[in-house]
Amino acid sequence: MDLHQQIDIVWVLVCTIFVLFMQAGFCCLESGLSRSKNSIHVAIKNVVDVCVVGILFWIFGFGLMFGTTTGGLIGTSHFPYLNPGTDNFLSAFFLFQLMLCVTAATIASGASAERMRFTAYVILAVVLGGLIYPVFGHWAWTSHFAGKAPGWLESLGFKDFSGSTVVHSIGAWAALASIVIIGPRLGRFDKTQSKRKFKGHNLTLATTGVFILWIGWFGFNGGSEFGFTSHVPQILINTFIASAFGATTLLIWQFYQRKQIEIENILNGLLAGLVASSASCDVISPISAAMIGVIAAIVMECGVWLLERCQLDDTIGVIPVHGFAGVWGTLAVAFFVPAEFLTHSRFEQFLVQLLGCAVCFVWCFSFCWVTLRIVSKYVRLRATSEEEEMGLNMADHGTSTEMYDLLNSMERHIQGDSSPIEDLDEHSDVGLIAQQYNRVSEKRDQALNELQSRTNNLELVRSELEKKTSELEVKAERLKKANEDAEAASRAKSEFLANMSHEIRTPMTAVLGYTDLLIEESWGRPGSLKLLDVIKRNGNYLLELINDILDLSKIESGNLTVETIQFSLMEKMKEIQSLMNIRAEHQEIRFKLTFNGKIPERIQSDPTRLKQILINLIGNAIKFTPDGGKVSVETSFLESESGKPMLQFKIQDTGIGMTQEQMKNLYQPFVQADSSTTRKFGGTGLGLAISKRLSEMLGGDLVCDSVPEQGTVFTLTISTGEMESMSFHDDPMAALKAIQVGSRDNFSADGSAQQKPKGTCSVLLAEDGVDNQRLISTLLKKEGAKVMLAENGDIAYRCAMNAREQGNPFDVILMDMSMPVLDGYGATRKLREQGYNLPIVALTAHAMSSDRQKCLDAGCDDYTTKPVNRNKLREIVETYQSLIPEEEVVETVG
Repeated sequence: MDLHQQIDIVWVLVCTIFVLFMQAGFCCLESGLSRSKNSIHVAIKNVVDVCVVGILFWIFGFGLMFGTTTGGLIGTSHFPYLNPGTDNFLSAFFLFQLMLCVTAATIASGASAERMRFTAYVILAVVLGGLIYPVFGHWAWTSHFAGKAPGWLESLGFKDFSGSTVVHSIGAWAALASIVIIGPRLGRFDKTQSKRKFKGHNLTLATTGVFILWIGWFGFNGGSEFGFTSHVPQILINTFIASAFGATTLLIWQFYQRKQIEIENILNGLLAGLVASSASCDVISPISAAMIGVIAAIVMECGVWLLERCQLDDTIGVIPVHGFAGVWGTLAVAFFVPAEFLTHSRFEQFLVQLLGCAVCFVWCFSFCWVTLRIVSKYVRLRATSEEEEMGLNMADHGTSTEMYDLLNSMERHIQGDSSPIEDLDEHSDVGLIAQQYNRVSEKRDQALNELQSRTNNLELVRSELEKKTSELEVKAERLKKANEDAEAASRAKSEFLANMSHEIRTPMTAVLGYTDLLIEESWGRPGSLKLLDVIKRNGNYLLELINDILDLSKIESGNLTVETIQFSLMEKMKEIQSLMNIRAEHQEIRFKLTFNGKIPERIQSDPTRLKQILINLIGNAIKFTPDGGKVSVETSFLESESGKPMLQFKIQDTGIGMTQEQMKNLYQPFVQADSSTTRKFGGTGLGLAISKRLSEMLGGDLVCDSVPEQGTVFTLTISTGEMESMSFHDDPMAALKAIQVGSRDNFSADGSAQQKPKGTCSVLLAEDGVDNQRLISTLLKKEGAKVMLAENGDIAYRCAMNAREQGNPFDVILMDMSMPVLDGYGATRKLREQGYNLPIVALTAHAMSSDRQKCLDAGCDDYTTKPVNRNKLREIVETYQSLIPEEEVVETVG
């Protein structure tokens, strides 16, 4: 035997030891990725795999795989393998092949860990190592044994250098058959397709196992050359490059997809690169090896997703790593192996490689599935749910870890056994935990005793508390009664205000309405006009008083709301200027609007409430300023300390002023500076109270500064809304002057209509007050309407239904809501229930905020309050008039 042959034998034997060392890697990997309660079971299973499969391969596995072939299907010699000692290389070859067989069996058992019983593992190992692996190996590798004819698959040109399919896929497909039959671990999947990932108990141990496998793989691939040839360095380089690129690919994938790195995926990516490189690492280039490793990692990751999608529980990722990546590595031969090493075209070689992978799957999966299915009839393959929860360490082997013993001791404590834990090694990590747990238990017992003592004391305190509680319950009952009385008083107040408003507004409709008619028909007689103006002014004052009382009531009860809309500030100021100029000219007072700096064109606030505040403040300034005095309003834009944009109005007068004592009660309802002020100037003292509260609701404030006999300055601030989209007037005064004030109605100075409706409007007026019947019908007729009267809701209902049945329905019904026999609410509901869908407008003296909604809920289309607003009546006529005049006039009842 020459030196070269001796070196080859030594190389194969060294590689054989490396492949055997891979068993330690598989043991560490499977134990680390399993839970601690199954770690011993995994270790025992790996040892038994090596022993049992090794014996079977020696007795008849080697003969089936490398014996004299019968039609390329099966070997028929070397049962068992016996070497007479004349061929040392043959012995080295046998030992190397034995380790490959053991590797395939170990791979198969990893997927079903944590729920497959030990006896089932042994059966699977016997079937795989004794028959499945040797037979397929004969089909693909027979020619590796010198002088032997190739198997049928190898004779077709199938290439698999060191076992991507022959070793790794064989183990993976056996694993797939086992997990299909025994099912997933308890809790791994549920009926909603959601998954739960079980964490291995020691990822450091698993990582160590992968490093051992990495080292052993150099012997796995390098030994498959069966000699220390010039190709060995390149084989080792390709092995490393493929694995490194596989791990790096999964690292990058996780970083960009999940933003966190899981070590299990990186380890499996590395192993997938090793598996895929095994089919062609002897002839491919390093660049090809890198590409094979990258794609193998991606294929492996897709395989993991597919298994989870199908709810197949692979404990350590055997099938994606060794099955899917093994198939990819075998198919990659057709793409990356140089053409001079192929016996077919690349497409034909791909078909041959694909055939080999398919034959491997069908042979291995079907044989294992049928075998395990038959065996399951007689032998229980899977652990029971109790055994699985207990762990296979204890269930199959009667052994446990210190951690398991500690948990059992803790469980006994939960059941009531408080004895300390004493049977653990006090120098181990778990023993130290047990010592600390004992200390905690001792402290707990002390705390429980102390708690019992304090409980007894608390029992005494509880009896005292019960006594106090009974006393508090009596007081709470009294408080509840007082609260109910207060709520009843509040309701009575609201009802009183509503009734007061109704009872005053109803006659005020007649007073103010007929006054307007008399003014319109007085033909300019000065004496009559003066007297009528006194009646109208005092009537309007009484109406303003009612409105102030209602506003204050709503503010105090929290029922007054403000709206926030965008409106033109200058138009509102022009409107206020027009109203106030008349009052100022009447008292010969100079009234002036000024602006300080730029002013926003539009602001976001409540224009109605802003106008109410300013008219009240300016009106007071005019009222308390002697004839010939001066009243000015300065408007400016500013930002508060918080950066919030605000609008400021300074109302300054040269009036009588106030003392500090008088200003203390300035914003109290129904309070004025002194009684002499009330007698001289009139007023109720509600205006400033309402203005103060409204300014706060608008996001600002109202403050006052006054000097007796010199004048008063009221400073009003309100919020203007967001500033981003705000535009400003560079010259506010010019903008104010440019605004034209038009007439608010369509009437000329003498009260005659400037424009008559184009059509006619038939109106049913339901009103029980005779005076209001005459007034409202007169005003409606002046607008060109035809009016029929009904003195209660029942008559209104019958008139409306009769008119509709006769084909001449009313264009609109004006419905007073408080009438005898049947009120407006009942009449409206009754009409709506009969399918009456023509307009009904509520005409009522009720002016509380809830009254409008009450009318709309009853079925009314619109709402207006008394006293009658002539403009509103004109709007109603124009809105609901018939564009084509009716042929017959609706009769009116006076």
